[in-house]
Amino acid sequence: MTRYYSTQRPVLPGGFPEKDKVERIQNFDNKEFCEEIGDEAWGLIEYSEPLTQEQADAYELILAGMKTFWCVTTSVYDNGKVRAAITNCIQAVKKPESESKELRNKDVYHDWFGSKDEADQFVEDAKNA
Repeated sequence: MTRYYSTQRPVLPGGFPEKDKVERIQNFDNKEFCEEIGDEAWGLIEYSEPLTQEQADAYELILAGMKTFWCVTTSVYDNGKVRAAITNCIQAVKKPESESKELRNKDVYHDWFGSKDEADQFVEDAKNA
């Protein structure tokens, strides 16, 4: 059994592929936080066989076990100026490694966070540093 979550809308007729392989559909009364994907979803759908990535992407279905991670890019300039912003959001099984680069007139940091709130707080803290 392979589980997918619908993060954009409830699971409705015409809103999912491979109808003959569906084992179970469950819609939630409201959008709920789902620990398996680390994000909110409107419902879930279980298949007897996995979908292709193209099928899942076409219907905006997130494979269970995938989580959302937010990247904050921070630039620290030689003159002391700091700029920070959320620059990327990805779905992955595990959090990407943070990295940094030293450039001619600034250092650039890419830090990954498991929630948008954490990423937003990091941006605010960096701007107020």
